[in-house]
Amino acid sequence: MAASIAALGLLAVAELTGTTSFHTRSPRLATLFGPPDDRLRVVAVYSSDDDEKNFVRGARMAVDRLNEDEGGVLGRQVVLELVAEEAHSEDRALERTVSETLDLSHSIARTDNLLAVVGHEWSDTAVAASAVYSRGDVLYLATHATAQSLTNHNFQTVFALQPNNGTNAEMMANYALKNSLSRFIVLSDKTDYAKESANFFTAAATNAGGELVFRGYVSSSQRSNDQLLMFILENNAFARTDFDAIFVVSSSLAETADFITRARALGVRVPILGMEYMFSASIEKAVGKAAMLDVVGVSLYDPANISERAKAFSTAFRTEFGATPDLDAALGYDAVTLLGDVAKRAGTVEARAMADTMKVARYKASPFTGVSGPLLFDRTGLVTDTEVFIVRHDGEEFRAVANYKIPLQWDNVPSDHQKVDSGLPAALD
Repeated sequence: MAASIAALGLLAVAELTGTTSFHTRSPRLATLFGPPDDRLRVVAVYSSDDDEKNFVRGARMAVDRLNEDEGGVLGRQVVLELVAEEAHSEDRALERTVSETLDLSHSIARTDNLLAVVGHEWSDTAVAASAVYSRGDVLYLATHATAQSLTNHNFQTVFALQPNNGTNAEMMANYALKNSLSRFIVLSDKTDYAKESANFFTAAATNAGGELVFRGYVSSSQRSNDQLLMFILENNAFARTDFDAIFVVSSSLAETADFITRARALGVRVPILGMEYMFSASIEKAVGKAAMLDVVGVSLYDPANISERAKAFSTAFRTEFGATPDLDAALGYDAVTLLGDVAKRAGTVEARAMADTMKVARYKASPFTGVSGPLLFDRTGLVTDTEVFIVRHDGEEFRAVANYKIPLQWDNVPSDHQKVDSGLPAALD
């Protein structure tokens, strides 16, 4: 008896000092310290190396709005639990990343009153975690992952909020070619995400008449970005006038920012094209606004969206944080807001019922629309039937310069005689 009391005392101390796992609370402790906590938990998994954390800021804004304006979700308050994951890069063994992700996602899946998980900022971690969440009937909104494999398994409770790498790369290639950018240097790191994206872009560009001038790798252990750029500028295979744009993709925001910074410092002025992560406050802060000129990315979110919901979000974000919301902020906000809307429509917080509601919403008269636009999903859980934007930095901020409808419908893309307003210098049009 004394031993049991002592053990309970130790548990209580651990609970009060925050040394227990964030998601567990002993039923006996709940009895001692008050009624059970029935608040719903949304777990946001974010990158431990991201200082800006706009994704978390957006998610927290949405939780606050749900609780204050709507009384929570189906009458229950919502708590945002934050969990950091280690950054995945080519310098980190994939086996280690997968193993740690499986441990982390198993732990998260045991969270009491878990409404959903949002986040995991790399495709490699998101794909690994998705299997755990699916097996545990946990609703998972992958806000950042773009790997083709994320939705290939038809997991019922797993959703991808961004188009996959193939779609994003094809849009970027189409945009470039429509704006007389046809000769490309393609660079990537050696992660699966980066190599897949680079391969899709190369195939889309060359199949449509573009030319691959050089295929190389950033952030390799053999040479720095300066050495890579010096090779690009001084070699016997091609001249600096032989390429119109550089397409670069990396799993590391820091490596991408460093490449852009060094390229501009060495006088490389051609457009630098990338994927969805280019529209990032972290990259802009590291590079500086002036050097970001003609950096181009893909985004579900148009920062100039004039809908009332989007304007209210942008104003509130600027007021609280003194900065324009980026794609990360919009995704965090929309993911949490979507959960509230879906639970209300489903009349339950049961994961499979909510998942079914999300998948049939595209056939309803009033589908969910967030600050990034309609969020609709096909039967595999992949976002569909919405607009995606090409965003270009003009030296001050990112602005949408072209838009596409997914699934891609090339009949709706302007012809060579009806080009979109790219915002690029006249010499490149």
